[in-house]
Amino acid sequence: MHPLLKAVLFFTTNAVLLSCSAGEQSADEIRTSGLPEIELDHLFTLEEPEGMFFERIQFIQTDSQGRIFVADQEANHVLVYEASGNFETTIGREGAGPDEFRAILNMFVDENDQLIIFDMANNRNVFFREENGSWQPEEFVTIEGTRFGIQTVDKAGNYIVRQSRNRMPEPGAFWYVHVLGTGNLQEGLMDDDAIEFREMGYLVRDDGMMNGIPFGRTTLLARGHDGKLYLAWNEDFEVAVYDAKMEPVDSVRAAIPNQPIPTEERRERLDRMDQFRSLAAEHMPDTKPVASQMWIDKNRNFWLQTYDSPEYLVLDSSGKPIGSFDLEGERRILHVGQERIFTLLSNDEGIQIDVMEYSL
Repeated sequence: MHPLLKAVLFFTTNAVLLSCSAGEQSADEIRTSGLPEIELDHLFTLEEPEGMFFERIQFIQTDSQGRIFVADQEANHVLVYEASGNFETTIGREGAGPDEFRAILNMFVDENDQLIIFDMANNRNVFFREENGSWQPEEFVTIEGTRFGIQTVDKAGNYIVRQSRNRMPEPGAFWYVHVLGTGNLQEGLMDDDAIEFREMGYLVRDDGMMNGIPFGRTTLLARGHDGKLYLAWNEDFEVAVYDAKMEPVDSVRAAIPNQPIPTEERRERLDRMDQFRSLAAEHMPDTKPVASQMWIDKNRNFWLQTYDSPEYLVLDSSGKPIGSFDLEGERRILHVGQERIFTLLSNDEGIQIDVMEYSL
């Protein structure tokens, strides 16, 4: 395992915190309040196609023409919109046929403008290509005996796959362990155990009931538009960058401080934990992670959802800060494209997807 990745991904919540404590802020630490504001202009809201409703939207992607792909995990289809926001067509439906889905677990667009979808229930990765306005499945990748889903692929057909290790949760603090492997569209799976990483920390009771660790650490994983994969253990901002063969090609650091958890906020969190309160009191860290989400745009800038205020931070490819911003209300980012971000608002009134333009 690459030593940087090991250092980034395998800290526990009980590890020594390397960030400065409150009142000891380093002069070079990045605080979003001290950065230029990134202005966002609302372009349009994606409308639900006639007779359809947004149900469970988890993935949004764009291609080189600006087309917008919206995966609905409940409806098991992908809605395709023109760059202008006009609805174009639907890809897939519920089922096990060549262009049907039962559980969309991942979706992305590669450098060749192929739409790649990992369908966990049908246990296959499907490559769709557009021809004369119709999206057809052109290639299927299934690695027998595994649940490997393709995470990224480069122009040469090298890919990185991911699956979860089969582990029974043990009482206390538990993290799911995932493994990354490598392969090629022509040669198949090359390495089924290149790297392990941990994600999604949970509190586990003796009876097996589970709840997320408040402010628990996890691995942030983001895909570059050039087939690269970015990974960081979110105790601090130290990112390992890999090509599609899982060869380390870069590492990026930035001095983003861990925000303290105020006493009142800690008490409120514990009060909400109910039957997990004692476990949460034991395993909740003293500080918040540096970020909860990470995206990479086509210029290799880092977009981070932080616990600072403003909430969102943008760094250039070397880790230098560019600016910060907030989103209105409970909106959150689902995708960062070329000069556009795509946000989602979900509440009792339904789901709203807004497209906003940015300039860095």
